[in-house]
Amino acid sequence: MIATLLTLSVVALLLGASQAWWRSHLNPVTLGLLSWTPGLVMINWPPFFLSPLYIHLNRPVSPLLYLALGLALIAFWAGCATVRSLSRPSAFQLDPAKLAWRANLPRVVVLFAVGLGIFLYAYLNSGLLDLTQLDDVGVAESRLKLHLGWVSFLISFMDIGAIVLFSRFVQGGSRLNGLPMLVAILCQAATLQKSRFVFLLIGCVFVAALHPRETYRIFLSSIPRRLLIVGVVVASGFALLGMNAARGIAVVQMTSASSPILEQFYIYSNASAMQNLSVTLEGYIRSDPPALGAYLARPILWHFWDRDLFFATRYFEGVNAATYLIYGWADFRWAGFVIMPFLLGVLVMLFLRAALGGSLIGLVFGVLQMQAVIYSSGTDVLFDPTASVVMILGAAAWLFADYRPGRRRAALAMRARPGGSRELPARPLPRG
Repeated sequence: MIATLLTLSVVALLLGASQAWWRSHLNPVTLGLLSWTPGLVMINWPPFFLSPLYIHLNRPVSPLLYLALGLALIAFWAGCATVRSLSRPSAFQLDPAKLAWRANLPRVVVLFAVGLGIFLYAYLNSGLLDLTQLDDVGVAESRLKLHLGWVSFLISFMDIGAIVLFSRFVQGGSRLNGLPMLVAILCQAATLQKSRFVFLLIGCVFVAALHPRETYRIFLSSIPRRLLIVGVVVASGFALLGMNAARGIAVVQMTSASSPILEQFYIYSNASAMQNLSVTLEGYIRSDPPALGAYLARPILWHFWDRDLFFATRYFEGVNAATYLIYGWADFRWAGFVIMPFLLGVLVMLFLRAALGGSLIGLVFGVLQMQAVIYSSGTDVLFDPTASVVMILGAAAWLFADYRPGRRRAALAMRARPGGSRELPARPLPRG
């Protein structure tokens, strides 16, 4: 109990300090602290793991873990502060004029339709449609059949299109613009792929954060609407539990926790990921020699080198990874707890600045940075190869549906004009 109270007190002080540095609900330092808090609390209340595979999770938490977390927080904060200090004061301000809808609506719909079409083809040929007739092995085999080589990456157009159209809906467009998000969420839930399901939910949250007034008006302005949002949150939680059950996860209880739900909460709070890092730092679990930057270059090297070389957690069994810091440790040992968080802070703020610029690719980058911060207590996102694929597809979607060279030239000419405005006037929102 004392450790829990001390943890919450320290987190509360850091939250206050982070908001004093930048008072904003988009502050990535604040969001990072909030995302790590459940795991930091639950690591003080660990259930006893019964399986020999996870016996290392029963060890006491090493003080080295808290030293690593302190270094990482300072470095991440420094990376965020560096970008903010080198940017224009207006770069991180919510400006409705800059966020006004610019993408070509029919083209965004085409992108969504392309991704949805590929998804439907893959899903209908995977066998998952008969989910109730499949055992755990059958489910795993059917999920493998969802992959169609590089073509499967184009399914991300469905997710990107859904997020962009949802932003149009929040900005005051037709309610039909919110329908693709619902379709995409149901599709990803049907694949039992939790990461893509949560990516879309994070996309909704990020769009809502960009438009707080509109979000309040649409979703929170009355008690029935607030109850609807609560229902969506509860339903999403049960959907994640259902995906685990369908895949055979958590069917057999691994710990002495009083209930499977409590066990799952402990695991998905990422307390077990922190414990994985703890036993690595104290040397109870061995590590490969330092990779000297290979994990930072993983998005590129992944496609040319043996992928088994990028397996920082190979020496221990464990639920979740070992927080994103395991990759900094695998690259540079203790220096990695400064290098990787600093770079993450820089990238997160650059991506957030791009999102506040109002472009389609900026919106995609904004969702990625929020996902990276929220997932950081469990695993790495931005230096993972899948993130680079989403970035490339986001750039392709931007070139197809949002990029306007003429508008860019006009903006540069207006800024060069004496006394000219630094920003173009916002275009009126189209109807529909």
